[in-house]
Amino acid sequence: MPVRSFYEAQTGKFILEAEELLKLRESLTRVYVQRTGKPLWVVSEDMERDVFMSTTKAQAHGIVDLVAVK
Repeated sequence: MPVRSFYEAQTGKFILEAEELLKLRESLTRVYVQRTGKPLWVVSEDMERDVFMSTTKAQAHGIVDLVAVK
């Protein structure tokens, strides 16, 4: 396989993987919209952040139903 064809094939593969990841992210965002009842734009902005929430904050945000305490 010529070098150019190899790189073209790899590029095509990466594009397909990126498209699949975008579809997965969109599906996940829609699940969070349904689950939390928040608007799509709010959930989209929240997903762009690199923030960890405490259990009580996640519960208040609507991501989890309840927090089990031992």
